[in-house]
Amino acid sequence: MLLSERVLKNLEIDYIFNRLTVYTPYGEALKREMRPFMFCDRKSLGEELDRIERVVALIEKDRYTFVEMRSVFKHIKDLRGSFQRAKEEITLSLVELFEIKTFVGMLEKLTHYQEKLKWDWPEFLKVRPILGLKKLLDPQESGINTFYIYDEYSERLKTLRKCMGEVEGEINREKLQSRERVQNQLNVKLRPNGELTINKSNKDLMNELEGCEGLTYSSETYMNITYKVKMDEQVEALMKKLEDYKLQEEEEELRIRQQLTVEIKSYMDEIHHNIHAIGALDLLVGKAYLAIGMDGTKPVLVEKEVIEIIEGRHLKVEDSLAKQGKAFTPITVRLEHGVTCITGANMGGKTISLKLIGLLTAMAQYGLFVPAKEMRFSPKEYIFFSVGDLQSVDMGLSTFGAEILEIKDILQRADESGLILIDELARGTNPAEGYAISKAIIQHLKEKLATAIITTHFDGLADTEGIVHLQVRGLVDVDFNLLREQMGDTGELGIELVHQYMDYRLEVIKDERKIPRDALNIARLMGLQEEILKEAERYLE
Repeated sequence: MLLSERVLKNLEIDYIFNRLTVYTPYGEALKREMRPFMFCDRKSLGEELDRIERVVALIEKDRYTFVEMRSVFKHIKDLRGSFQRAKEEITLSLVELFEIKTFVGMLEKLTHYQEKLKWDWPEFLKVRPILGLKKLLDPQESGINTFYIYDEYSERLKTLRKCMGEVEGEINREKLQSRERVQNQLNVKLRPNGELTINKSNKDLMNELEGCEGLTYSSETYMNITYKVKMDEQVEALMKKLEDYKLQEEEEELRIRQQLTVEIKSYMDEIHHNIHAIGALDLLVGKAYLAIGMDGTKPVLVEKEVIEIIEGRHLKVEDSLAKQGKAFTPITVRLEHGVTCITGANMGGKTISLKLIGLLTAMAQYGLFVPAKEMRFSPKEYIFFSVGDLQSVDMGLSTFGAEILEIKDILQRADESGLILIDELARGTNPAEGYAISKAIIQHLKEKLATAIITTHFDGLADTEGIVHLQVRGLVDVDFNLLREQMGDTGELGIELVHQYMDYRLEVIKDERKIPRDALNIARLMGLQEEILKEAERYLE
């Protein structure tokens, strides 16, 4: 497994997937099934990234066609249950047949949009019209998006419906004649349905109506009473005949639906191809829109064990800062196999840098564009991320114990091409032992094939030969005298201004010059008493 569930959670990759929008149930299913491309799938990963790049270019060239395409996506229903019933020859309902006809119509629309975009779509993405199924469900070739059991399906059905129409005509004529006879006899006006409602206070008319052989009682309320034209024996015989025809019609329609179900089954290979093509197309277009929306770039695959990110951004943090009217500082970093240590103040963004490296690598290996100006990387066999928040209640382990247990397991894979990210290694124990354990782990990893990035607050860990040392620039360029003048008499700037002046970019430390001590600078900006800060500086000397 490339990433464990816990690593995925700590990298907050769900935030990315929540921005990956698909509209069809088939696209949603493929999105749920998305897995990272494995180390051995380099060729397939490259092809997927190339396809996204191509669709991004098509969207930028003809955005309106994609708007129309996605509009069709929004109306595609999940018909897999109906198709499964057809496969098992379970008779489909009228509603299911209508939905399948609608689906077939949408295939033609999607095919038209794909052709309009003038790209030789890969076979698995090509939506194909099913002309035979279209003709089956639209025997009149009307092109109207409705469905019923057409007369064209059966001569017997056509004859039955003709007979029913004739009987209904006879019934209507007989009812009309009966209504007219009553109206002429009583000099009253009946409703078209043959009913007459009168007030109960009109006793004379009520007696006259009750004495009329052509009328019969229908219903009454507190104030009124309703009579209706009585059906004579001829009408009753015609009604019985009509009911018999309707029963035969239902039986014939059932037989036709059974026949249609079997015929639909014969198109199942084409149906399944289109279901997968629609889902894959929906997901691919969603990936392209995600790339455009985050101003992403295509990761470049390289053979060398390297991860190079130029002006990478952490989307969740960037979005959060944007809501506050602030900008995210892009991170540039180059990592090769062995160990890289990142140092800097606790507020200096070390953890964000670590998450950014892990998140962008995971996104790239999921076949997504990444939020960066450029990215080059070699696919990894695994990504490990220890954020230092482990604690196993069931096993009775402390935070440090749980951290070491997990690190022990990943060290066994250090000879593989993996990415190991550890935030504040051994933070959960005393400084002396934590330093010693951290130093030993770094020594163990520095000659391994895996790429390890470790953030630490222990001095001296990055001094070892062969270890790349990255330092968060922090407050190195801040003019503290100018800041003190700006602060005036308040004596403090507060947490917001610390973030405002903090430079989160990483720089490589190659010489033995004094590393900036941002903790003291931050404490000074936060307004800690000056005498305490002076005392701390004396201790450091």
